[in-house]
Amino acid sequence: MSQKLFSKSLMIAAAVLANAASAQHCDHGGHDMVTQINGHVPPGKVASLVDVTVMLDTILPDGNRMLVTKGTRRAGTRVGIHIHEYGGHTCVMSGSITDFVEGHDPGLFPADSCYYMPANTPMTAANLGTQDAVLIDTFVLPPDAEPITIIETCATE
Repeated sequence: MSQKLFSKSLMIAAAVLANAASAQHCDHGGHDMVTQINGHVPPGKVASLVDVTVMLDTILPDGNRMLVTKGTRRAGTRVGIHIHEYGGHTCVMSGSITDFVEGHDPGLFPADSCYYMPANTPMTAANLGTQDAVLIDTFVLPPDAEPITIIETCATE
């Protein structure tokens, strides 16, 4: 293969790869992508909770779903910036969590405390400590609704 043909093939391959990369889709549930809370990128590495278990998943008499989950937020990690369409609350069973909520100062929540997650408000929760944090999340929402929508650029929950 000539040098000219090789260079042209390389440029075409690069263009195809660039197009494929830019076509990567991250579902943000119809919400704008967000990369900052209160003008700052939150600290911590974006990572999923680990050891997640469903403690309760039931339909209430009013037709809403109550979902209670337990999971571990590893030290040094945070959830991607997200919203809860119907709000919810988190109780910290061990370790500590720093909650970053748009329009509010960061809040530090140690073991044996809980915090409210307002509806449709960008937020993230980070474990900035050295000990893993065990969390219990509670949501009351319509049966077909998702409890969380990640709105940070291609972050995972």
